[in-house]
Amino acid sequence: MGFVTGRVVNHATSTIPTLEPVTVTPTAREDTPEVAKESTYRPRLGARAPIPLPNSTMVGELKLTSLKARLSTKGIQAELVGEGVLVCAIKLPDSDVGETVKVRKTARGKVELEGNVSGLYYVVRQEIYNLHALVAA
Repeated sequence: MGFVTGRVVNHATSTIPTLEPVTVTPTAREDTPEVAKESTYRPRLGARAPIPLPNSTMVGELKLTSLKARLSTKGIQAELVGEGVLVCAIKLPDSDVGETVKVRKTARGKVELEGNVSGLYYVVRQEIYNLHALVAA
């Protein structure tokens, strides 16, 4: 999907309408703050103005062994694979296929959650949130 700025023109020599670019002539000096603010945000039909969101911080360090224990109480099989990777799996009823989500803990303390967006993904994510204190900005 993309947005195009232009106008549709019907030429006398053709039956096919064409899209031509619109040339904009500046009405004020471009180095003024008012023009700079207007040029950064151009409203589009049906679009809302951007709203800055507050940043939240998660306090605490994730222990993959404690996450594994919490997930086992929820009926989710979890296995530590390698260093800093927890593989969480659940078998779907009436199927040989299951869902899998990986939780990676990097050296810098970041936690990465990898997998298809599914019920298992949201359960694992919620348990990670439950193991941390969340400080809202």
